[in-house]
Amino acid sequence: MKKLLSAILIVSVLLGLTACSGWGKNELLSVTPHAEQPVSSGDAEEEVPLTVTNRSELRGAVLSFIRDWTERGTFLVSGYSGDIAADLAETIRYATEEDPIGAYAVDYADAELSGNGESGVISLNIVFRRSAAEINSIVTVNGIEGAYAKIQQALTDYNTALTLRIRNYEEADFAAYIRDYCLENPDKMPALPELSAQIYPNEGETRILELHMVYPKTRDELRVMQAEVNTILASVHSFIHSGSTDTERVTRLYRFLAGRFVYTVDTEEPVMPAYRLLCDGAAHSLSFAAVFRYECSSEGMDCRLVSGFKDGVSYYWNLIRLGREYYYVDLMRDMLSGANSPELLTAEQLIGEGYVWEAGDYPATPEETDESGNPMEHTGTTEPPTEPTQPPIVIPTLPPTIMPTEPTSDSTEPTSEPTEPPTESSGSASETTEPPTESTEESGADS
Repeated sequence: MKKLLSAILIVSVLLGLTACSGWGKNELLSVTPHAEQPVSSGDAEEEVPLTVTNRSELRGAVLSFIRDWTERGTFLVSGYSGDIAADLAETIRYATEEDPIGAYAVDYADAELSGNGESGVISLNIVFRRSAAEINSIVTVNGIEGAYAKIQQALTDYNTALTLRIRNYEEADFAAYIRDYCLENPDKMPALPELSAQIYPNEGETRILELHMVYPKTRDELRVMQAEVNTILASVHSFIHSGSTDTERVTRLYRFLAGRFVYTVDTEEPVMPAYRLLCDGAAHSLSFAAVFRYECSSEGMDCRLVSGFKDGVSYYWNLIRLGREYYYVDLMRDMLSGANSPELLTAEQLIGEGYVWEAGDYPATPEETDESGNPMEHTGTTEPPTEPTQPPIVIPTLPPTIMPTEPTSDSTEPTSEPTEPPTESSGSASETTEPPTESTEESGADS
């Protein structure tokens, strides 16, 4: 009987091994020797909370919670020197109102102290209005110039948001800076973005600048438009560069623009000034003034964009230095009137035609400099010269340019194909514009 039981047991073991072999076909069995594990004296070690002993450490602990985006946590108070309750209230106020990152990122914070005035536990709760990713994306720069460099990079990349932590902060109008940069650089920025800017906190040596930009087109569309604008700007530059004097270059620039389209008129200020003028044939004072300023500046001329009002409406034109004098130029005015050439205007002429602007923000006469380029000091009064300091400026007369005085269509499409710039006529008549005999006293600095 025992032999029979033994045989049955052996067969059962063999069958069991055969069945087990089907669990993991083509698998290898690995046997690891047993190793003794160290005996734990208790539960897993927990992270020890921060311990604060004075006001400085208390502030540092609260700010570390904010920078690490910690919504709730605790820290210990041990042997505290000072009034812990008063210091805690002041620390929460500072962290949420005066600290740059706290003012930017925290919506609400409170703290509860359990214990006595020297030891205990502080429980901190923070409600954030910014995400951890937004806090981590903050870029630190030094001074306003550092901020301007990062803003330029963000604009040329068509970024929609930028947050800067600015050390050595100085008051600045960032919205005006961005607008001016876009208008001054149509070769880099085809559009004026819709902008929102916020500073955190309102005072302090270090502050957070939060910018959001909304563009009229997608990034890919803007890049295509930028390429179109740059092609035309390069052609304009080549055409006017062949002029032998600044006056001739100004005239050639006017001829190029006058002969390019029969323009429609933009009744609303364009968000893409250069593109609307050069590619769509849509005229606006801002478009003409921005392109004129860019091309003249590219030729090394002192040319500025002037903003003001004409007949009570926001309006733009230019101030340019030719020789030793400054003159105002309004290409929109000249184009719409069908002028054969750009007219050099004085401040008195503009005022008589209903222009209004802060004249003191723009120079009246160039500043005199010595041979080293430094401003010359005058110890007494100087009588104005009795003779002109330069010969009269002569601008060649051009064939008339047909320009509608009213919009001919609401469409942004040009009404005629672009034409090549007219060639110069060797026997054309000329008209002479005498430079003003008196210059208005300079009453302000450049804006």
